[in-house]
Amino acid sequence: MFQQTATPEEINQAAVHVPAALSAAPDKKGAPRDPFIDHYFKRIDPRLAETFTPEQREAIKTMFGARGMAQHAVEIRRSLPIGRRRYYLVLLLGRERRTFGRLNREGAISGSFNLLGYAITAALWTLPAAGAALLLQAIL
Repeated sequence: MFQQTATPEEINQAAVHVPAALSAAPDKKGAPRDPFIDHYFKRIDPRLAETFTPEQREAIKTMFGARGMAQHAVEIRRSLPIGRRRYYLVLLLGRERRTFGRLNREGAISGSFNLLGYAITAALWTLPAAGAALLLQAIL
């Protein structure tokens, strides 16, 4: 998907004008609006958003909606100020739900990358333990 640049005036106009079809109010049939669809369509040009059919909206939800549904055992998201810039750090840990065949098709399985992953995992488990041991040794 391509992004278009917009002037601040265009952004302010789009923020003010939200079509009735995109509001959080129930739709014409009285059914509650979908928060994901509302959020997605508030981010695009309202004139374009009004042209989408219900089938197209559901297709967009199917395509993008699964991303926000994932639950992780550990989910850490931080923004870090380093110098004059900010960097983000995301750490997600959870059970792998993809099949081995899918992982292989997507190229997520490779010998050298797995070895690197094992080394990083070992370092993440070993460094805190070594740090705690050194701290205890310094205290005692």
